[in-house]
Amino acid sequence: MPETASVEADTELEVVGSGATVYESPDPVEGVARWLETPEDVMNFVAEGDVSDVIVIVRGGTTTFLTMALNAGIRGVVTLQGAPESHLGILCREYGIPAIMSVQFAKGVRTGRGEVIPADGVRLSLDVSSKPTGTVSASKDAPVDTSEVVPQGPQMSPEQLAQIMTLLEKFGGVIPHGPEGDAIMRAEMNTDVLYLDDDEALRREITREEVNEAIRYYTWNEWDALAARATEGESGLIPRQEYEATGIANCWFTHPEWIRVIEDRIGIDGMIDVGRKARREIGSKINMLHLWALATAPSFGRGIAVELGLHDLEFRADRIRQTFGSVRRLYKGLWGSGPMLTSMKQYHAEVLDRDWIDRFTADKLSLADADNRQAFLRFNGAAELMGFLLHFDNRLGVSDHGPYPLDDGGFVLVRDVFVNEPAWPWNNADSSLPWSVTTALFFPPGTELDVQVVDISTVFTKPANYLPFVSDVAVYTRETWDAPMDSVTTLGFDDMRRLRTACEDESAALYGRIAAMSKREKVEAGALTYSAGFAISVARASGLYDELVAEHGLTQLHPVITACYDTIVSGVASEMIPRLFLTGSWGNPVPEQTREGIADSDIPVFRVLHAVAVRGFATAEQIADSSGVNLADVGAILAAETEAAHITFNPARGGVNALTGTGRGKYLLLREVAIDEATRESVATEYERFLAPNAEFKQLASDWQAGRNEDTRARLDAVHSAVLSVLGGLSSTDSRFDRYAVRLSAAADRFRSGDDDALTKPLTDSYHDVWMELHEDLLATTGKERTEADG
Repeated sequence: MPETASVEADTELEVVGSGATVYESPDPVEGVARWLETPEDVMNFVAEGDVSDVIVIVRGGTTTFLTMALNAGIRGVVTLQGAPESHLGILCREYGIPAIMSVQFAKGVRTGRGEVIPADGVRLSLDVSSKPTGTVSASKDAPVDTSEVVPQGPQMSPEQLAQIMTLLEKFGGVIPHGPEGDAIMRAEMNTDVLYLDDDEALRREITREEVNEAIRYYTWNEWDALAARATEGESGLIPRQEYEATGIANCWFTHPEWIRVIEDRIGIDGMIDVGRKARREIGSKINMLHLWALATAPSFGRGIAVELGLHDLEFRADRIRQTFGSVRRLYKGLWGSGPMLTSMKQYHAEVLDRDWIDRFTADKLSLADADNRQAFLRFNGAAELMGFLLHFDNRLGVSDHGPYPLDDGGFVLVRDVFVNEPAWPWNNADSSLPWSVTTALFFPPGTELDVQVVDISTVFTKPANYLPFVSDVAVYTRETWDAPMDSVTTLGFDDMRRLRTACEDESAALYGRIAAMSKREKVEAGALTYSAGFAISVARASGLYDELVAEHGLTQLHPVITACYDTIVSGVASEMIPRLFLTGSWGNPVPEQTREGIADSDIPVFRVLHAVAVRGFATAEQIADSSGVNLADVGAILAAETEAAHITFNPARGGVNALTGTGRGKYLLLREVAIDEATRESVATEYERFLAPNAEFKQLASDWQAGRNEDTRARLDAVHSAVLSVLGGLSSTDSRFDRYAVRLSAAADRFRSGDDDALTKPLTDSYHDVWMELHEDLLATTGKERTEADG
């Protein structure tokens, strides 16, 4: 921790750092410095009491890490990473808390990582009077550490940094943001795939050319909406990039199936009507962001899977085409006609039917009174923070739309915030909070505010802080996701004060629950908010939520993705996600040739990976013996899979090979397509026959190892005869089981010939070794988990 210093408020100051101003304010912001690095730091800090004179300094630009501090009313925020368009920047504006982000300090003390920051207790002054740059001043007599800084971790060269800045400014270093970029991207297109006017086209399957043009446009569209967040930095609470990589990859393995099940059940007209709910309802998660995610995430996840080497570009690629065609029908319900994306609509998103705007106008409350304005601002910030935290620091908890023009020349922006999501295990099941809060923000005629609403349901304005321009508000709550519109409740200012307190209490408790999670629990929870969260609104609206949970894993991660966890969090995510995103290289086109099943060339690869998975670790010779693949081919496959980081080779343990996390993921995927359902059912039938001799052999082996060796050979003969019968049935389904009969018979013959080690000695291809491998093979082939009955 930095050294603490206490300085009087009138101490002379000097500029010690500069960064990006989040929003402009003419008055200097003064307070004392406090470095917060861990969730425990934040909780302890808030527990100290009054923090209204504190300017907190944090590493990253993520919202949820500072949830409790923002609610507590800190004076200002300084970050070492991040951008004003990040979630933290957005919430600082909502709260009216001055902030400067990505500050580089010229002098100060050192963090544990060697970063330079002002010491705790040093008086600071923030100058946020202009954009894009703000400055941080500190007491001239503040502590200074002049020791040499030792960089930690890989450092970017100036050339690399310049390349990243170019990619942030222009997509692929060529195509700009905004309407100019949209025009360039649309000029490249030959089809109308992103338009909703042709009803007949919406009912047919889209072509390969159409889906590839859509994918290409969406790569730019995602960059356009999110490039400013690419430098958000790390969170001290939630591992964002790790869960993003895990969750988006999971979308590829799950969304096509979920969308197919839904459309098969409710039909094309049903899909359109589900999308139409966004126009008829407030507080609905059927919104631009969720539909945008259903359109992009499977393709992005496919790009991650290809990067990890889980499969090639042909594998199941047609599912992208089919899924996008279904999502277009949801968009048809959302917009009715015209282009699908706000980037094609001058960044305007008039989603709601007009009668809602009339109702907002009738219910609006003036913010002319200073106390009422402050009550609304605190309530608005607390609700948004709860929405972000509950949804693991992503936009699924907050949805903006508009601007909606008014007859008097003013306009309305609308925001839905979701503060009580019962699908998430980390949510408080006994929470008193409503499902959602909807706020209509009124701007008077002549407001000089440039407004853009991007497709991820986020509003950006120039100037960035739009709240001073809001003249009136109308606020509503919806108790449950399916509450009818005639039951929504209109809130007054006293209601907002009460609900703000409830939101702050719930978010404080939730913060503690998340902080207590292990890293893996956080990553998997965040991944669930992405993959299930993107689809959950459509699942509910179609009436298929319970079925998708019970039969299609809606609230679970796919086994292939679970297997890849260690690889993804080992540093792969932090390198891969920004690269794929900034370059758009996640958007792989659908090739002319696609396939659902296993490629002929992958069959020996599967047999090799299956042998390694069953054995745990094995030499090339053992793999050849188990798989039936000749030794030369085994060597070539192992070399290729080692280079792809799917296999690790350990010469110190006798030259054994083992699967990595992604190697096991690839194996599970190949197993899914290499073993058909008929084979799996046949093997499962023989497996039930195997359990009886398995119990007998377990007892035999136990007796032998304990020195109880009466009638061992006779007992082994009986077990061997029984297992050969089982293997006969297995071999008729898959000839590779023949090898177990050969290997078990060889071990039995050695034992009968007087080699006592041939019965149970480990790692000698003893009868017990082969038996255990067979047992594991049966479990793997049938996809069963070992239970007490299995032994």
